[in-house]
Amino acid sequence: MSVQSVPDGPSEPRSLLKTTITQTIRDWIIQGRRKPGEQLSDKEIALELNASRTPVREALLQLQSEGLVEVRPQRGTYVFNPDAEEIAEICIARGLFEADALRLGMQSDPDKLIVALGRIVAQAAIAVEKSDLETVEALDTSFHETLLRLSGNRYLLESYSRLALKMRALRHRLPSSRARMAEAISQHRRIVDLIAVGAVDEAVQSIADHVRNVQQVLVANIEQPANDDAD
Repeated sequence: MSVQSVPDGPSEPRSLLKTTITQTIRDWIIQGRRKPGEQLSDKEIALELNASRTPVREALLQLQSEGLVEVRPQRGTYVFNPDAEEIAEICIARGLFEADALRLGMQSDPDKLIVALGRIVAQAAIAVEKSDLETVEALDTSFHETLLRLSGNRYLLESYSRLALKMRALRHRLPSSRARMAEAISQHRRIVDLIAVGAVDEAVQSIADHVRNVQQVLVANIEQPANDDAD
């Protein structure tokens, strides 16, 4: 990233500068440019972004509140690196949110839900055929977040947003293979098919199974930070 990517100077309001830096670091984590357990130096980030250290520190505090970074007293700031137990908690919560969202979406506007999710599945299938795995990953995320968005419940969506950020970051622990992504699309297609015939309970169970599969793969691919001392 160019150092000019984040503006700095007297014309840049401090709150806007902090917001811009926060989004930049957030994107680094979500895109896998900063790995789980990697230490984050406010000095190095400030140099990279051509900014002062104060807004960088404020940005890191914001990301701490979102759960994307961990501040360890006397040790530093690190990208969050959940263990198997925390991954299980994240996935269980995610499954509960998505199950409730599906039921609410079916009550609110089932046709809209079916069309929106079906379009995403179709786009993902085409991307797999082209071996465009990056697009497939983005569409996989979109499938789940669309399910929440179409629940029609803004509070459910707001509560889910914190988990969604963590899941986006954790996706980089999943194997980037055509076979895995094709299987995920198949599971998504089954969920849409069940929704289309009104089999809500079966669709909810399919979501639970899908999330459980993701949990198992994530746990199997846990990365331990190389630059951190054992506790």
